[in-house]
Amino acid sequence: MLRKVFGRNLKYQRKKRSLTQEKAAEVCGMSWKYWGKLERGDQAATIDVIEKISKGFQIPASELLMEEERDSGKGA
Repeated sequence: MLRKVFGRNLKYQRKKRSLTQEKAAEVCGMSWKYWGKLERGDQAATIDVIEKISKGFQIPASELLMEEERDSGKGA
């Protein structure tokens, strides 16, 4: 469940910045293939990966882990 929440939040944060998976992965210092697996919830993120993403996107790590209601619009 948390893996899916993380994936949705990751996708939301990426789209909020109008980035492709490839560019988001580059900004955060990881492979785009791995990024896609994270977004789909096919791969679990380690604490180190969560830290890389939070630093790359300049957001608190908690924003990637919290389950939130979002508008059903274009964002995610």
